[in-house]
Amino acid sequence: MKTILFALCPALLLVSCAAPAVRVTHTDVATGAVNPKAIYIRPFRIAGSFDRCTPSGNAPIRASLLPVRFADNLQEELSKIAPARVLACNEAAPVGWVVDGVFESVETGYSPQRWSPLGEAITHKSCVLMHVRITDVNCGKVVYEFDVAAGTKEGAFGSVTAPGLGYPLPFDLRNAAEVIATTLTPDPFKYGVRSSPEFRYY
Repeated sequence: MKTILFALCPALLLVSCAAPAVRVTHTDVATGAVNPKAIYIRPFRIAGSFDRCTPSGNAPIRASLLPVRFADNLQEELSKIAPARVLACNEAAPVGWVVDGVFESVETGYSPQRWSPLGEAITHKSCVLMHVRITDVNCGKVVYEFDVAAGTKEGAFGSVTAPGLGYPLPFDLRNAAEVIATTLTPDPFKYGVRSSPEFRYY
């Protein structure tokens, strides 16, 4: 039994390190607006660096496709709040909210360097920094504006939300879109919902 436990400990440690680190790092505007009739996504601009750690011939192609990929992720996640759609280049939203923003930095790192058993000091995690702005079309005002940082401190093995030593960008974009959606939802996980009127003492 002890042998099995000793064998499982390193595996659990490696898996636990493969966790996404996604959070809202700064908020500029928070009005408490809720219940939009519709949500329209304008693909984000790339204003900062893109993947300087692993320069390659297809980096410009990946950069050009990044706004489209993230807009699709946002559309899927924000559809949980209200009907959501990605706007075309010259299209204007008729009602509801418009979500747009800027990619300030996108770094995927070099796979073998993204995980190290020696600690955080020499671990190069992936990092996506973005600025998000949400405008209410009806009143013409910005109702939310905040910064999001998404990244993964890699473990040797991946998970549903982390790529392990694989390419992290699709995971970071999806995790960021999910955090944006949950940030804009008053009670996204329904922690206070009860299926019974009975009091609980545990």
